[in-house]
Amino acid sequence: MSAPSQSSQNRTSSIVAAGCSCAALATSFLGVAQFDLPITKYVRSVTIHLPWDQLTVPWMAFTSDMGDWIGQGWRLATVSIVLLVGAWAFEKPTVKIVAIQSLIAHGIAALLANGVKHLIGRPRPKFVHSGDWQITFSWASGLDSFPSGHSTASFAVATVLAIRFPFLGPLCIAVALFVGLSRILRGSHFPTDVLGGAVIGILSGFVATAPLKQWRTSIQDGLRYAAMGTSALFALLWVLSRQMDDGVVSILFLVLGAGAVAGGLWLRRTHWLHRGGTGGSWHSNTSVLLIAYGLAAMTTSPLVLSSVGFACMAFWLQAIGRNDDYAEESPAWSVARESALIGGVIIAVLILVDARGILPFR
Repeated sequence: MSAPSQSSQNRTSSIVAAGCSCAALATSFLGVAQFDLPITKYVRSVTIHLPWDQLTVPWMAFTSDMGDWIGQGWRLATVSIVLLVGAWAFEKPTVKIVAIQSLIAHGIAALLANGVKHLIGRPRPKFVHSGDWQITFSWASGLDSFPSGHSTASFAVATVLAIRFPFLGPLCIAVALFVGLSRILRGSHFPTDVLGGAVIGILSGFVATAPLKQWRTSIQDGLRYAAMGTSALFALLWVLSRQMDDGVVSILFLVLGAGAVAGGLWLRRTHWLHRGGTGGSWHSNTSVLLIAYGLAAMTTSPLVLSSVGFACMAFWLQAIGRNDDYAEESPAWSVARESALIGGVIIAVLILVDARGILPFR
């Protein structure tokens, strides 16, 4: 009786975790949607309408042009083809698999993005002035803003590369983010269009890197990572564009956040002390989620805290459902991961302290 009971508990945890991931995604989209028009209006204010649109801020112009160049479909396909040719030339079967999976992910992402584009029929930013629009099926040019095709394809390929080559993961995701930012600065898409493309791309990448019979698990994994990523981007956008409100509530949020971060770091210390013993995996997972939740609380935004909280709960429930055991890993990978964690916490605190409200829009 214990095995069926354990299986039922795992299934329940997975279902609830998927629900938490969807809740985190919905909350993030709701929050980022508040910035769609302000960001679009700001981009228009620094754009000169010549025979073609030209941004007057140099770094924005560079990002717009370079991201558009990188994110074009045929160039992303070229990356996969180059990997395929290299794998054949140097007899690297693992690289060959990655190349094929990246092509599959690109194909899935393209089909989904183009289907959703015409099903929703959202107008491009240049056709929207009040922010009001209706969902309607359309093949008309200019009514295909959601999701961003460049972002969808870029995140699909980047996700496959990040899964198969973990050390290159941050670079791959950074390039995909760069492409997404370029679509906003170019005036081609709203932030939520890019966010939608990123989610579809991540899901496509996870499906492409796993056996087809495991598609449910792949989608659940993709939803979790997409939820955490969108929550983090929403939190960053909120902090950079909003000043902290004065009052008791904000102070309580800060105290809660500082306590959670401190607790997470203490658990991290315990994880290293018990390395190789029982409970190591629990300490490792819980400490990271507690730190993430604490940083979210320090934004003093209930919406950010809800989004990140749902995402953290999804990861925690999934870890319980799968009963992950602690596994030995190479010292180099452990040092790199811990350095990245500590560096990320330091950067996040610096942003929370010194970079609140620096973006020129509200």
